[in-house]
Amino acid sequence: MTRTTDTTRPGDDSPAWLTHYYDQVMPFWQQVNNRWLKSFDGINLHWCFYKVSERAPLVVISPGRIEAALKYQEVVWELAQAGISCAVLDHRGQGESERMTTNPHQGHVEKFSDFIGDFEVFNEAVSDVFPLASRRWLLGHSMGGTIAALYMHNRDGGYEEMLLSSPMFSINTAGIPVSVAKSITAAGAWLNKHLMPNRPWYFLGMKGYQPVEFNKNELTHSKNRYRVFRELYQQQPEVQLGGPTFNWLHEALIACDKASSGSLSIACPVTLFQAGSDSVVTAEGQDRFVMYNEATKVVIEGARHELLMESDRYRQALMSKLLSINE
Repeated sequence: MTRTTDTTRPGDDSPAWLTHYYDQVMPFWQQVNNRWLKSFDGINLHWCFYKVSERAPLVVISPGRIEAALKYQEVVWELAQAGISCAVLDHRGQGESERMTTNPHQGHVEKFSDFIGDFEVFNEAVSDVFPLASRRWLLGHSMGGTIAALYMHNRDGGYEEMLLSSPMFSINTAGIPVSVAKSITAAGAWLNKHLMPNRPWYFLGMKGYQPVEFNKNELTHSKNRYRVFRELYQQQPEVQLGGPTFNWLHEALIACDKASSGSLSIACPVTLFQAGSDSVVTAEGQDRFVMYNEATKVVIEGARHELLMESDRYRQALMSKLLSINE
């Protein structure tokens, strides 16, 4: 097994963890290759990869909403130390990929299926760069989990297994019945397209990027990981993203139904990691998906939504699964 540097590091609750991140992880990120590709409709997509060796196993990552590839610096570093290559896509409308609106802070998509089309083109590019990879795993987080699951319908994609981190199979609608939320988003999206078709509207109460104080965040218990996440987005404002539009939310709710309806046919094994204290997505859709697809479910009690950015005690189960790929 190939290892690139010493894998020892302090716990994320230690001030020394920040030193480790700044001295090892961030310099390592300069070795990561950045690429751009044109999707099926001409949209420019950014992706990046790190190749340990030609035949090293490979993890392909489908990030969540608002996420940029650079948010996965620590994950890519850890995989590299274990001799595992990695490729990460910036979905359309976020990260360094081309935005879908004139306001770069709007989370927007015309059709959720556009994400799936992008992911197909991305996988073709990954196959070109990693033609000899010994084995491949697919990792999808949150919205990226929905994209990964829908992409894998009637495909094996050459993947040994699909790992899902807090996948978005049902969204927390803050006490509003899902049927009502669907009606509101459908009406808003319809009005938007008919009244101002070239200017998408934010969903009710949504606005541009605004960093949230750690003690008010609902993503992670890890103060240090949250700090570096916000620092990265402050240092590279082009990746900042705010709230979703009516149309994004309307399309996302439809996609959640498709992903958890039992209509999918996924050939490879699936392991779903469920955050026990998730306030972003709900367990109902995930549980339906597990039942219909005979997936393995790992519940991480007390964990918040961002499992890969969580405190070590919550993050360990998913990272141990990833790092065991090359054992």
